[in-house]
Amino acid sequence: MNKKNCKITKKEFVLSDKDLDYYKNIAVPNPSLCPEERLRRRLAFRNERNLYKRTSDLSGASLLSMYHPDLPYPVYTKDEWLSDKWNPFDYGKDIDWDKSLFEQFYELQKTVPRTNLMIVNDENSEYCNYVGSIKNCYLCFGSIVIEDCMYGNPYYSKNCIDCFLIRNSELCYECIDCDKLYGCIYLQDCYGCSDCFLSYDLRSCRNCFGCVGLRNKEYYVFNTQYSKEEYEKFIKDFSFCDKDKFKMAKQKLAEIKLQHPHRASVHINCDNVTGNYIFNSKNCSNSFQIFENEDCSFNIQTTTSKDCYDMNYTEENELCYEYIGNYRNNLVGFSLFCYGCNDVWYSDYLHNCKNCFACCGLKNAQYCILNKQYTKDEYEDLKNRLIKLMVKHQEWGEFFPIKYSPFAYNETIANDYFPLNKEDALSRGYRWREKDKSEFKESRHKIPDDIENVDESICDEVLSCELSGRNYRITKSELKFYKRMKLPVPKKHFFERHKERWNKRLPYKTYDRKCDKCSTDIQTSYSPQRPETVYCEKCYLETVL
Repeated sequence: MNKKNCKITKKEFVLSDKDLDYYKNIAVPNPSLCPEERLRRRLAFRNERNLYKRTSDLSGASLLSMYHPDLPYPVYTKDEWLSDKWNPFDYGKDIDWDKSLFEQFYELQKTVPRTNLMIVNDENSEYCNYVGSIKNCYLCFGSIVIEDCMYGNPYYSKNCIDCFLIRNSELCYECIDCDKLYGCIYLQDCYGCSDCFLSYDLRSCRNCFGCVGLRNKEYYVFNTQYSKEEYEKFIKDFSFCDKDKFKMAKQKLAEIKLQHPHRASVHINCDNVTGNYIFNSKNCSNSFQIFENEDCSFNIQTTTSKDCYDMNYTEENELCYEYIGNYRNNLVGFSLFCYGCNDVWYSDYLHNCKNCFACCGLKNAQYCILNKQYTKDEYEDLKNRLIKLMVKHQEWGEFFPIKYSPFAYNETIANDYFPLNKEDALSRGYRWREKDKSEFKESRHKIPDDIENVDESICDEVLSCELSGRNYRITKSELKFYKRMKLPVPKKHFFERHKERWNKRLPYKTYDRKCDKCSTDIQTSYSPQRPETVYCEKCYLETVL
């Protein structure tokens, strides 16, 4: 075990023996930043939700893009980028041994065309980003295999609106961290449920309202058993469109949540893991929202990964380190959005490449540096010399600095995880993008509380968020969903709704505390200062109904 001080925060962090063996195995230096700052640095390169209108730098076609028009990067439509109308080798650069590699790579990045959005295999879903295999979706981000979904990041789901990290679900609204739901509204941490509303921590329940910690139950209201007839009458009398009833129901649920013990961590079918929301994994530490990971650490939202450290938003990887986005890679380090690559380092937007170093936008390439082709022997020699150059400039073993991100800090998901105001961001040397005033026009349209009083004319209106004043619209398919589910039209912009869902979730970190029942030591995402009662796994399982 080794202790270091973070180069940014100056705070001490620990490198375990497992960590040290991993870094030695992939031949990289020990990290100079603590896990939180390494995470912030990677996330500052991912803009999911801020989309802009601009034109293609190849054809002049109008497009929607994650890159603001004032950025220097050439941007093409997805089909143009995948076509043979341009050649990434035309932008190749000779190595300048008098400059740091990061400087040279940044100059390359600014010249190589980029795709406007990260979309793979989509149909009628042009207002989404970082998605794959989707159909008829609108403003979904980081999702795969979804249909008729809006506003959020569902996985393998259909007809879900305003949901955060739900999987294998259908016809759901405002659900957070759930799996296998049907016809549910305002659920969090629930699994295998149908026709449940405004509840928390349910398993295999049906027809429950305002409940916490139930298992295999039906016809419960605020954790009290009802008859079928009583329950149906309660549901008939309740309306999410009635602000007063909804407010009282939320208050009652909050009271029950404080009375009911909370599970220290969600680990399902796992062995030797630490973190939270870990499923079918083993030998993983300090990881969150991971599925089928083995021998991994410091991962967030990764699936089917082995021997990977410091990764985010990616699937099917092995021996990858300090990497974010896309999937199916082996031995990829300090890179962005690579797909199907092997032995690739310090690169961006590579597809099916291997043995590449500091390249951008290549497809089916091998033995390349700064987008120039070399023989195998030349490549190996130059790569070793470049690593020595990077050591000289204190770059080797470091991810790209935030100053080289295409995005302002407040455009990226780093600002979700580590929110900063403008002054703090600028003081750290990060860029900040001001809000576009044209998106904040006053709207005189008053949205009716009751969905029965809303007609399709609302879809022609420009609405104003009651919190931020930002403009938004309601689509016809969205309105159809609200009417079917008997839900009010939202009066807040999608960004504000996303923020509210995010703030309901536990942080991606753990604290040392004791079980509130047996006093055994536990690690949990509930900080000791929080009001919830938190139990170890044994005590929790003995308590749930």
